[in-house]
Amino acid sequence: MSLITPIDESLVSELRSDVSGRVVTPDDEAYHAVRAVWNGRIDRFPAVFVQVESTDDVAAAIRFAREHELPISVRGGGHHVTGSAVVDGSLVVDLAELTAVDLDVDARTVRVGAGCRVSDVLSVTGEHGLAITCGSAAHNGLAGSTLGGAIGWVRRAHGLGVDNLRSVEVVTVDGEVLTASADENPELFWAIRGGGANVGVVTSFEFDCFELGPQVAVAQVAYPAPDAETTADLFRKYRAFVADAPDEVTSMAIRASVPPLPFVPPEFHGAPIVMYYAVYAGDADEGEAALRPLREMGEPAMDLSARMPFLALHEIANELFPSGNRYSWHSLYATDLSDDLIERVVNAGASLPGGESSLTVWHLGGAIREVAADETAYAWRDPEFLVSIEAGWRDPAEDEAHLAWAESAWHDLRESPATVEGFYPGFPGFVTGEERARMAYGDNLDHLAEVKAQYDPENLLHNNLNVEPAR
Repeated sequence: MSLITPIDESLVSELRSDVSGRVVTPDDEAYHAVRAVWNGRIDRFPAVFVQVESTDDVAAAIRFAREHELPISVRGGGHHVTGSAVVDGSLVVDLAELTAVDLDVDARTVRVGAGCRVSDVLSVTGEHGLAITCGSAAHNGLAGSTLGGAIGWVRRAHGLGVDNLRSVEVVTVDGEVLTASADENPELFWAIRGGGANVGVVTSFEFDCFELGPQVAVAQVAYPAPDAETTADLFRKYRAFVADAPDEVTSMAIRASVPPLPFVPPEFHGAPIVMYYAVYAGDADEGEAALRPLREMGEPAMDLSARMPFLALHEIANELFPSGNRYSWHSLYATDLSDDLIERVVNAGASLPGGESSLTVWHLGGAIREVAADETAYAWRDPEFLVSIEAGWRDPAEDEAHLAWAESAWHDLRESPATVEGFYPGFPGFVTGEERARMAYGDNLDHLAEVKAQYDPENLLHNNLNVEPAR
């Protein structure tokens, strides 16, 4: 355990009197449970957690941190592959208790607290045949995924999570509570949509909803990939499929191993596969027809395709990426799924360090591209694909092998002429310093730095994909 300089008890008492939410310090029995996040590799020791119950609590926590020169970190739903929510020695503004979901069925809008997870929202909207674009796993924190863009399961039909935002409530580092929307504080709203962790603490989000379900057609089909040529052929078939796919189809292809799920016979665990996942944002009958080619690429090892509630699709990731495992996730964009890029994906897949690591090709385009690159802080509108490297394991003794594989794969994939000099903020990679911000925000970095200078000139909110305020 790392050593933490404790906060004086009199100051803790002062903080407790200033907020209505619970204050947790290293002396409290709940401390170690509270500091845990989804990624079990993150083992950090903040000085104090403020489990806020209101925007007033957020403002009070920020004031306390400023007055006592404590670093500030912000925690939403607790996913955090990078661990930026729980920084050593920091005051954590913990939003986990802000889980209200207020759905207006007639207006097709939903207001969501910043502590919500994807499941909290879709379980409410799904009862009325409605949905929002959000992170692709049920246990994703909605705030963190949205502030980075939110590349969700119906992105090609309905865009990113930030494209469906109507407004947000945000607490600035000065303790001011603002509403940001297209009409109110529009520059702040621009920055929130893709770079929001840099400019304030968002306490609630208001989204436009769209009709979906109650059942959607989903393809989940795995093909054996025993050698390089078979694997490459399956990715080439996927490339041909997405070239003609309508915007209602959102899909991905994954080089993985058969997961050790309860319904999979043990003798198949760990076998190399290429898995196709896809969902149709529309009529389920039309969807089954549109997704059928993915089920006819050869003789599948398993085919779990079905109609299911939209939320159930997100719950699949809870099984594949369970809380407490160790993770290191990275990404890059590509203009096309070229033969060269496929070869590099195949080579990286052939050296997977364990059965819970994978590489994923996400099909983008569609409605994502209909928004101008400078219309939101999220900048990467043009690439046709995202490639993510997902190292996952359980034993700390395997850290070095998995981290080395992920970094090697990421660097090799970036050598392909098809790739773009950027990454998805949700899977931020190994880069540090100013280059990291440029790769996250692209041509929007300078504009974002100007907004940062207006709302956080001292860069107090720097425990994130940080943007230095313009000078």
